[in-house]
Amino acid sequence: MSMHASRSNDTALPLRGYFLSVGGALLCLLWATGWVLPAQLPSRFAAPDPSRPPIRIHSDVKAPERVVIDTNQSPPTLSDKESVVAHTPVAGD
Repeated sequence: MSMHASRSNDTALPLRGYFLSVGGALLCLLWATGWVLPAQLPSRFAAPDPSRPPIRIHSDVKAPERVVIDTNQSPPTLSDKESVVAHTPVAGD
């Protein structure tokens, strides 16, 4: 019985050891690459260039007019003629 009890404790969290070892190795690799590789150069778009004017694009095409749908009104009701046509039985039925 003592062997069975000790075995269950060893296999209770097998993924915990895996994630700790792999996560630790990846973290060490990340620190090592940050130490070995040079710092990233600043982007040419990071600071504005005073010799170039800002680009502004305008269009002569206008967007379509806004469509407003009023949902507060009640929906239209069917007239008597439309309701009779809708409920007329088919001759084949």
